[in-house]
Amino acid sequence: MNYHIMIDDKFIDGFIDDAEKVSPSSTNVYFVNGKKEDSRYVKNAIAKWIRFSDQEFLSIIKNATKNDKVIVHWYDLKTGQFLLENLQSEVPLYVALWGGEFYEDPYLYHMDWIHDKLTLDFVKSNNIVPDKYNRRPHLFFKKIWLKLNYKSKAKKQFEEKIKTIKRIDKLLLPKNNEYEVELIKKIYGLEKLDFADFNYDQNVDLASVNAIENSSVNKDEIVIQIGNSATESNNHADALFLLSKFKSNTIKLVLPMAYGNVKYSSFVKKHGAFFFNTKIEYVENFVPRAEYITKLKETNVCIMYHNRQQAFGNCIPLLMLGKKLFLKKENSLFVFFQSIGVTVFDANEIDTMSFEEFCKPLAENQKNQNKIILQGLFSEEKRLQYLREIVN
Repeated sequence: MNYHIMIDDKFIDGFIDDAEKVSPSSTNVYFVNGKKEDSRYVKNAIAKWIRFSDQEFLSIIKNATKNDKVIVHWYDLKTGQFLLENLQSEVPLYVALWGGEFYEDPYLYHMDWIHDKLTLDFVKSNNIVPDKYNRRPHLFFKKIWLKLNYKSKAKKQFEEKIKTIKRIDKLLLPKNNEYEVELIKKIYGLEKLDFADFNYDQNVDLASVNAIENSSVNKDEIVIQIGNSATESNNHADALFLLSKFKSNTIKLVLPMAYGNVKYSSFVKKHGAFFFNTKIEYVENFVPRAEYITKLKETNVCIMYHNRQQAFGNCIPLLMLGKKLFLKKENSLFVFFQSIGVTVFDANEIDTMSFEEFCKPLAENQKNQNKIILQGLFSEEKRLQYLREIVN
């Protein structure tokens, strides 16, 4: 039996459909951590909503054997500790890499390298001391204690995280992405980390169909997408500052912010108003896949200003649609795309670029090569092939 432990996310329904296509009936059980009534994304009827404290779920995990597999989709510290305590050591534990659960968890430990200056200032002022202490002046000394000791707390959490990472039997991540494995081994001091090819539906086939249709891009206006969510690791404020040298040009900035942190979203909007006034559109409601791909077709240039792997599900369809994509060279996705021959650009070089250089589109041969490579790795046929080997 394959026991999937999941969170409420936009990729999960599609994954369940894929797993049911490639597995014999009733060989997968899909546990979603949370309350069904609070669900935003997972609507599949066979998903089972649970809490880790539920006795029935706890019994299933404790009684799993070496003939079963536990496959985790979002392996944060809490989930890792739960499985360390309750999953027998001989039960295979597979973890699908998302990014944040390895590079931002525990958050206080990783925050310095994840964020650039403007964003880091916001993060430190809003995360080191919880809001409840900010609202209670009589807890002044506890606030001081937290500020002075957060690094010690973060280090202890990180040491716990290492234990949970060492429990993983196989990491599941996109084919040819060995650099990501080496990065995780380096961060957590691992000698080895086994892995297997895997990916969720990254909209390759949907984008491939849409790429054939005529785009509705306004040729007189350059549309620039920044980031993929209202989460701090996007470094929006720093990216907006970088792009402010182009504010007098005919541009429109599009910021997808359908999920993330409300307070951070307000922080980004203040910087957006300061640098670009009315030239920004914020996409704050969840958009279905087909509609989102249509929205991406309007984009000329995309900047993912992350220092870590993130927004893979945005990068793939953008590249399939022939768009120009900037990633930081510090981001492991930059290394990955370059290693497989996909044309992407270093966001660190924007500072020295003219506007014409920045928005110059990809040549047709670059667009075609990107599309061929990505189809070869991430098509539905390949995706199901990888998954079949994991769940059967």
